[in-house]
Amino acid sequence: MPHTYQPRISASTLNDPLRAVEFMNGDAASISRNAGISPQDLEGNIGLKKFVDFCEHASDQLNLPDFGWRVGSVFNLQNLGTLGECIMQAPTLGAALALFRNAFSMVQSDSELRLTVEGDKARLTYRILDTSIWPRQQDAELTLSVFHGLIRSATGPDWRPDLLSLEHESSALHSHSAVGPRCPVQYGAPSNTLVFSSGLLDLPLAASENPAFKVASQSIVRIARQGEREAPVAARVRRELMMRIGRESIEQTVIAAALGMSRRTLRRRLEDEGQKFSRLLAGCRMEIAKRLLLVPGMQIHDVSERLGYSEVSAFERAFRQQLGTTPSQFRKQNSA
Repeated sequence: MPHTYQPRISASTLNDPLRAVEFMNGDAASISRNAGISPQDLEGNIGLKKFVDFCEHASDQLNLPDFGWRVGSVFNLQNLGTLGECIMQAPTLGAALALFRNAFSMVQSDSELRLTVEGDKARLTYRILDTSIWPRQQDAELTLSVFHGLIRSATGPDWRPDLLSLEHESSALHSHSAVGPRCPVQYGAPSNTLVFSSGLLDLPLAASENPAFKVASQSIVRIARQGEREAPVAARVRRELMMRIGRESIEQTVIAAALGMSRRTLRRRLEDEGQKFSRLLAGCRMEIAKRLLLVPGMQIHDVSERLGYSEVSAFERAFRQQLGTTPSQFRKQNSA
């Protein structure tokens, strides 16, 4: 991230993880210290890495590999402040998830939340865009568990997703685990995803229609978008690149348009921050490459393709120019 900018999350999201640790007789104070969280951090926003680290340390100290999913299953949406309160007033599941997606940055920055519908399947996808925040297994499972619980509030307790996909390589969650989604689970995926029937999006959530929901949700989304625009331009470019690499166009004009700027204005704004688009793009690609090269079984040509290179040789050349070593050498030097 440029300068001193750091991804952040609302401190109130720690309320339920802290309560869970205390309920299970864990040492919340020592876990907080290990995660770099001070009492002063519990007001306003905290670093996203601190939240993620807290969940990882809690899982380790409690010897509870499904800590994140357990906490997410009892997560109180009121921890999300105005956004959470509005989500609970949504008329349908689809409206609730759409608001979650559109205003997620209000409570957690530098993260991707997508809701896509293809035919009779809906996919709810989540991931942190900063690859340096790792491991992040408990955060991923906590977040998907929150969405899982929201869907169940519309469908009833017997509902199961069609599929759960996770970024990490292993988990206590599987189709036969007592705690979890009780559905097929895939590991080593590009993102963390719940797959379910798109017909569920039309299910009612609130007991009665709230005429104020539409106006309130629009206001919340405007506030979230304004917050996104207040970040340094380099950070905003980086977010777009990390979401798009390997999926969508990463051409500078396209990124500029996504940020509401012309290509020329974007170049000037980046220069004001001492940055260049080409440097940011190269940096994002290498961050993703370093993470993928450590995934067991991931072939170099697969990494190259996911990063959007037309030829493996172009990827290998760029990797060596940026890091002074080849992808194969990097993998050998950094594999456990």
